[in-house]
Amino acid sequence: MERQGLRSHLSGSVPISIAVHLVVVAVLVLIPLSEIVLPVPADRLPDFIPVAPAPPPPPVVMHQAERPFPGPAAASTAFPVAAPNEIPPDSSAPASIADSAIPDSTGGGSDLGGVANIGQTIAVHMPEPPKPTGPVRAAVLPVAPRKIVDVRPVYPEIARAARRDGTVIMEAVLDPTGAVTQLRVVRSVPLLDEAALDAVSQWKYTPSVYGGHPVSVLMTITIRFTLSQ
Repeated sequence: MERQGLRSHLSGSVPISIAVHLVVVAVLVLIPLSEIVLPVPADRLPDFIPVAPAPPPPPVVMHQAERPFPGPAAASTAFPVAAPNEIPPDSSAPASIADSAIPDSTGGGSDLGGVANIGQTIAVHMPEPPKPTGPVRAAVLPVAPRKIVDVRPVYPEIARAARRDGTVIMEAVLDPTGAVTQLRVVRSVPLLDEAALDAVSQWKYTPSVYGGHPVSVLMTITIRFTLSQ
């Protein structure tokens, strides 16, 4: 019986004690918060915020070293001045004709201040351009070579039977006389290259001159083979 009474007494007092502690803690926390006054924020910040002026810089003291003033002897040795041996002529006096050198019509006479005589003719020879060592491109020549002997290519029968046509492009080298000495196929068409080479090797052009010298020419030749309908 005593244990049951003690248990019932303790079970009733524990919740009351917990409630009392909670009330005390709440009072200790809420009362200081109620006394804190929060600042009212400003509606807008000022356009300019004053800044404290910077302190003035310390005064600068300049020390100038004293230099001894040279005496008469030192001044004469430091800056020697030579006396003129001759008296310069008066610039206001008119100059005589005999004092100046006048070039004659034959190119003689003395020079004026290192300048050559005015009446003398000076011939200037331009250096000749170097002679080319190899073939010159036809595009850089002042006058392009002109074909004077033309041989038409013969259409091969095997290509005609095969219904084969196309364009053969070659690079040719002309000697100084205008004859074709070298040929190289750049764009090949089978069954048509030999006919194009045979025809172009018989062509002849006018001689070409570059820089006053006869030169060999490198040019591109195009042969078009077309089947007749």
